[in-house]
Amino acid sequence: MIVLCSFKEQLQQHVRVHAVEAVMACREIENTLQALTGVSLGEGTGATMSDDEDDIPMDFSLDQSGADAHDMMGFGPLLPTESERSLMERVRQELKIELKQGFKSRIEDVREEILRKRRAGKLPGDTTTVLKNWWQQHSKWPYPTEDDKAKLVEETGLQLKQINNWFINQRKRNWHSNSQSVTSLKSKRKR
Repeated sequence: MIVLCSFKEQLQQHVRVHAVEAVMACREIENTLQALTGVSLGEGTGATMSDDEDDIPMDFSLDQSGADAHDMMGFGPLLPTESERSLMERVRQELKIELKQGFKSRIEDVREEILRKRRAGKLPGDTTTVLKNWWQQHSKWPYPTEDDKAKLVEETGLQLKQINNWFINQRKRNWHSNSQSVTSLKSKRKR
């Protein structure tokens, strides 16, 4: 019986050691994230980004056999005690909240930068109207001459490179629809 109690204590100690190692590993990850982003966990608004994961139950079962949380030799449960489980859950929640709070502002900054770049890539509506009008007037040969491009630069206020790119993209956008209409004309001629 003494051997069994000793074995049980060794297993419980083993579980405690792994819990401490897990907490230390989380701290290392936290420090690495801080070094990469320059944001400390103390920064943030206090609000979490998503609390949906909080409702997920934790399963700390260490038994791989699935035999009703007992080990294969029947020595008793291999689950952590209630206080150990409570401590691990509390540490997990604290780390989760700290990480969310610490990196929320950085994530929002990155999201804003992405949206700003998307908006920056679009031309103003009045300039595209001028370019589309030219396109429609010259639909049979949509390749502006250098003089045409110079006039469009003056009218739109865009750079020559922007106008060249717009026409390249416009031809790509319309290539598929034009190839379909040519194909349908050829098929009508064969009949």
